[in-house]
Amino acid sequence: MHNILYIYYIDKKQTLKEKIMFKKIALAAALTASASFATWDYFPILDGGKGQAELDVAYFKIEKLSELQIAAAARYSITPNFEFGIGIPFLLYAAYDGESYDDVAGLGKIQLMTRYQFTPNVSAFVDFILPTCGDNTCDDDGAFAFHFGAQYYQKFGIVNFGSELGLQRETVGDNDVTPPWELNIGVEADFEVNPVFVPYVGLETHTLLGKYSYKGDDASKSYTGKTGFDPYFGFTANITPQVYAGAQLRFGIGEDYYGENTLTTITAKVGFNF
Repeated sequence: MHNILYIYYIDKKQTLKEKIMFKKIALAAALTASASFATWDYFPILDGGKGQAELDVAYFKIEKLSELQIAAAARYSITPNFEFGIGIPFLLYAAYDGESYDDVAGLGKIQLMTRYQFTPNVSAFVDFILPTCGDNTCDDDGAFAFHFGAQYYQKFGIVNFGSELGLQRETVGDNDVTPPWELNIGVEADFEVNPVFVPYVGLETHTLLGKYSYKGDDASKSYTGKTGFDPYFGFTANITPQVYAGAQLRFGIGEDYYGENTLTTITAKVGFNF
């Protein structure tokens, strides 16, 4: 499961310029799942009647800001071709320059994930990000977001290749500021060296398309082409047919998207097949 994490800036902005700046910071700092990359993975859905439940714990840091989050998620194949999932993130701890925030722990944005597999190699997905967090958790302004696209996967010997092309859009929230569309491209290669230990590497990109708007009107220059890159690597250990665990290290780079500093994320997971 891709990380369902967010970086939260505790600040109140009043002017239009400041509102747009806040949206830029929140968009650039959000991991994917951010609300980006909510899809569970890039590979075929489970057999009909099968499911997974997973718990992720992640620590991430960018410049002087650090956070610790936990995310619980589950997915289930209602039919052999249709999968539904839900991800629930919870912020445990946040600190800036070594000083912790006492009032930011709480529920993040719940994500609903759907996928339909058309062929053994192609799926389409639509994900919904709900405004379920409060001001203290992620300064939420009541905006929904949706993420849709297609996936292609193919196996080459021991290499399981998966890819995704998607678009994400956020609706108008209470502050009337809407960020640009976001195009994402992701690729991943899992190396099935044995049934127990599966290392993998991947790369995700985030590219902004368009301008920030205020009450439906353009309110900024064009940000089309501003791109961030997320290379990552990790492993999954299949402990038993029912239980698995894993870890991942991810970097968010690209001055146009993340700023001058690298976003570093360390994630550990444990899951259960049912």
